[in-house]
Amino acid sequence: DTIVVSAHHEQSNSREINGDQTNNGAPFAGAVYVFLRNGSTWSQQAYLKASNAEGGDYLGYSLAIDGDTVVAGAVSESSNATGVNGNQEDNSSFAAGAAYVFVRNGATWTQQAYLKGTGSYGAQFGAGVAVNGNTVAVGSMSNGDVDIFVRNQNTWAFQTRIGGSGYYRLVSLSLLGDRLLF
Repeated sequence: DTIVVSAHHEQSNSREINGDQTNNGAPFAGAVYVFLRNGSTWSQQAYLKASNAEGGDYLGYSLAIDGDTVVAGAVSESSNATGVNGNQEDNSSFAAGAAYVFVRNGATWTQQAYLKGTGSYGAQFGAGVAVNGNTVAVGSMSNGDVDIFVRNQNTWAFQTRIGGSGYYRLVSLSLLGDRLLF
């Protein structure tokens, strides 16, 4: 009864969940909308924004949902952070990319993690995302790498990188149990 919709060209500069949707101060920052069905009626439950939303990030370029967990890729986010929950404000690595994990508790959504790959300039990490239970896979468009992150309770950690070799345009990932397709 839940559907998530990507709006990677959305323009609000809001940096909070359910923030101001009408502010168009950050072109192509991106957003994700969550809709919930009650009987035959659909209504918007949440408006998800990155905690460091900026113009040109393209949040929602890729999108995955499993139960109460949503993962959204932002291929042009530009911080040079790596791993989990690093420094979001140092924008010295253009289009390094990021992925954001949002979770629902009841009717309340929160951002649970900020995931980064190598932080490489132009990597476009977040071009493809997949989630299955407590595992998230995030692909990088420029080199074909896929990073795997695992959750233990509410804490995310980098587990491994499956290395690519060259420009793959990696935009489609699927996780099922311990199997990854890309």
